[in-house]
Amino acid sequence: MLAPQDSSSMGSPRLFLYRMVRAARLDGHIFTSLRDDESATGQSLLVLALAGLSFGFGLAALVGGDLIGVLVGSVAGMAVGVLVGFVWLSLTYLVATRLFKGTSSYWGLARPLFFATSPALFFLLMSIPAWPIHDLARSLGVGWTAVSSVFAVKNAMGFDAQRSLVTFIIVALAMLIIYGFLPPL
Repeated sequence: MLAPQDSSSMGSPRLFLYRMVRAARLDGHIFTSLRDDESATGQSLLVLALAGLSFGFGLAALVGGDLIGVLVGSVAGMAVGVLVGFVWLSLTYLVATRLFKGTSSYWGLARPLFFATSPALFFLLMSIPAWPIHDLARSLGVGWTAVSSVFAVKNAMGFDAQRSLVTFIIVALAMLIIYGFLPPL
């Protein structure tokens, strides 16, 4: 894949895909460049929305139903994905800056962290109704996205791997506690 020298050397869709692939490959340089590139904010929000949309579509299609149900599930997945992404970002920012004295700005962390959700596109494969495929797709999407987010925090905040992993664990536990207080739907 052609490596861009700067953001103007490639068309926007091509640069967008390049960044998604590099983030999925856990390339530390792309996370660092995303932290510093304020023009990538819109693209990072799009990646987050696509991740939520992928999960919503995959789950709605797996559960079955008509076209309207799949569309509603997709849109709901996107909305919930964006909401959860911002809660995750905010908690990560608080832990990274308050506990570990990270120096990145809020949006400087948001861009790499949202691009770290690129592997969540594997959730689309959950729509395949064959038994092992949807479980493998969900596991692969969750695991790869988790590892990618650890790398994103490591590079965006300038942490070592241990601080980045501890940040992830603290935020994951906080999210589980928050989820425990939510009323059932």
